[in-house]
Amino acid sequence: MRYIINAILYFILISLLPLEIKSQVRINIEIDNQNDSTFYLLKYKGEKSHTVIDTSSIHKNKTAFTNKEKYEEGIYIIANERLQPLFEILIAEDQKFSIHVEELMDIDTYKVKGSKETSDYFEIYSKTMRNRLHIKALESEIEYYPDNAKKIDSLKTDLYRFHHSMLNRNSDSFLNTYIKFIKDINIPENNNDNSEEYIAEHYFDSLPLYDNRILNSRLLKNKLDCYFDICMNSQAPEIICRQIDDLIDKTYDSAADMSAGTAVRDYILWYLYSKYFNPDDVRNELVYIHIVDNYFSTLEIANLTDNIRKEIIRRADVLRKITIGKQAPSFTYIDDDGNTVSLDEIDSHYTVLFFYKPECQKCIRDKRILEMVRKRRNDLKVLHINISDDNRSNVQKNIVDQYDIMTTPSVFLLDSNKTIIGKHFNAEEVEFYILDYKRQ
Repeated sequence: MRYIINAILYFILISLLPLEIKSQVRINIEIDNQNDSTFYLLKYKGEKSHTVIDTSSIHKNKTAFTNKEKYEEGIYIIANERLQPLFEILIAEDQKFSIHVEELMDIDTYKVKGSKETSDYFEIYSKTMRNRLHIKALESEIEYYPDNAKKIDSLKTDLYRFHHSMLNRNSDSFLNTYIKFIKDINIPENNNDNSEEYIAEHYFDSLPLYDNRILNSRLLKNKLDCYFDICMNSQAPEIICRQIDDLIDKTYDSAADMSAGTAVRDYILWYLYSKYFNPDDVRNELVYIHIVDNYFSTLEIANLTDNIRKEIIRRADVLRKITIGKQAPSFTYIDDDGNTVSLDEIDSHYTVLFFYKPECQKCIRDKRILEMVRKRRNDLKVLHINISDDNRSNVQKNIVDQYDIMTTPSVFLLDSNKTIIGKHFNAEEVEFYILDYKRQ
């Protein structure tokens, strides 16, 4: 009897199990004139790197990516066996669809069945690329054909209206997010500001920066590059800092949990850290210090360990002591002739601190240039400070740390009070900096 009961229970349990585990994902891909090979589904990871999400073999022009669980929504890459990208694809909520590609180089031949978002993505991508290529061609000839300006405005208006028409206003679909990231800013006709100023102020206004799905694409990276490389390129540090604060505020969804946009916020902060880390751009220093003081020193940020945080804060503390207008830190070093030289004992209208390494070819060139400048001027002294590894005493290591020397050659220009009036410029520019200082 016991065996009979156990057998019955066993068959009941078996009957409760599904006959097969159904896939949440099935993406069928057919590409005409393709050799049998392995295809890869790649996900964006960082600026240039990709992560392999799935693999599939192509046979008789056909392949399929299947998975028990849905992929994260985003823009993915279909790549060949050498991991070379063939085309990008939007994967949204509906992940059971088919794509037929007649010609890889002609996106208009991409036909999608089963996912409206993916189908609309290819349509939007195609029209956007054609429209912007047309605009670029017209812009290249505008000097000779002034009437092109009207054609350009018409094309931009047409594209803006098309993007707007493709938005599903009652949807939080990833396609909506995609459209908002690629569409141009609409400048109101009654705008009284300069158009460039308006774009700089409102660049991120309509973007759902709290949507973590944008990290599965290049959308955010492209937007940040365009903004900080073009819109903010010539702006004063205080303006850049203000815009950064506004940008970070927009990563929080006011209508939802404040933590919703943390991943995006952290991505942006690391992006800004990398961008404004460069020691060769003097303007970047003030922005870097602002980012550290307001974010990296106070927030819990992804991949920010205690040791990294301490080093980031340490460098900010160093930089704030050597910005333009600050008193140059005192030091003593041993020159090439073996003499002990103290900065405090230097008596000159202008002093150049030249940090170099003997094996550096540009250092050799700049050293000669500075020597020629010194011979022309009796109000200038040049301190040649060798920071090569085999020449660093403890004192010289302190100099390197004090002045945040990360590359060679590095040039600092001081006035008679040892105030920093210029830094990180080419040796041949010394006299221009002196003349500019005299005009002030």
